[in-house]
Amino acid sequence: MNAIAVVVVCIVVFVYAEIATGIGYYMFLLTSGKTKEADDEQKKQIRKYSIIAGIAFPITIAIIIANRAAGRK
Repeated sequence: MNAIAVVVVCIVVFVYAEIATGIGYYMFLLTSGKTKEADDEQKKQIRKYSIIAGIAFPITIAIIIANRAAGRK
């Protein structure tokens, strides 16, 4: 039973990391597409906040859904 718990935890961590990476990349694409001429400092900030958005992806998904719902009035 203990080995099954370890395998499940490893799978959950892997899935979380994959979703976080995908959401972070999606936020990076959204942000970098809107800023046509960004200097190096802005690019570093975009990367930093995209990584943060990926790590906190449940909150990021909630913000995206709320933003789209508010725009559909």
